[in-house]
Amino acid sequence: MNHSAVLAISYSLVCGLWLGLSRALPYWQHPVRCAFERPWRELGLALAAAVAVVGLGQLWSHGVRVPGSGPWEPFAESVNQLIIFSPILFLPVVRRQGLPSAWLPPDAALPRLGIGLGLALVALTLYAGLEAGAPSWIATLSRVFQPRNTQYAVQVLAEDIALAVVVVRLAAALGAGRAILITAALFAAGHLPALMSAGASGAELVGLVRDFGLTAIVLGSAWRGADVLWLWPVHFALDMTQFVRDAA
Repeated sequence: MNHSAVLAISYSLVCGLWLGLSRALPYWQHPVRCAFERPWRELGLALAAAVAVVGLGQLWSHGVRVPGSGPWEPFAESVNQLIIFSPILFLPVVRRQGLPSAWLPPDAALPRLGIGLGLALVALTLYAGLEAGAPSWIATLSRVFQPRNTQYAVQVLAEDIALAVVVVRLAAALGAGRAILITAALFAAGHLPALMSAGASGAELVGLVRDFGLTAIVLGSAWRGADVLWLWPVHFALDMTQFVRDAA
């Protein structure tokens, strides 16, 4: 089975498992829904912060970054990722809107993170068992959860929080359903220029529909719990699977 299909199956199953857990456990029974006095202004500020993130990312790509090499490289790159995403990470703090407005409710953080780690193990089990040419389950775990990947874990967490900040404010302006569908459509459309320039086949373009649906499922699950801590380990683990065969 190819990588895209494995990702679709893994994310879908994990979201289904989380949905069952969310009904049985108390952690997501009463998610905080944020309201803003002027939601369009808050959305505009979030989008401006996202543009600033892109600008800082461009500086990083041109060598403006915290230097680090050898054993210090993962730490230095983690700091760089926090700097790049800082405009949107600090927006809820600057606006005094609280951590729940970034899907970071403070209660029971460790249990929610632990459940996310368990779901990440389920996702990696699916990857190791379904993808053609994947390493063994033990090898997959050792290659995903290793210290040099700390920088990628930090990057994925920053991405998840940034997405939460934007989606929460978009939902306040347009409603949750529209916010999820618009974000999923933009995510899928973001792959279109690269596919077109590479002369994508019809099947690859149809794959954008799958990406849209999968993103909507994941965002819908995240919205239901208003929490990124359970999703972060799953997102990180499945993102890293694209590299594990090259990490031998």
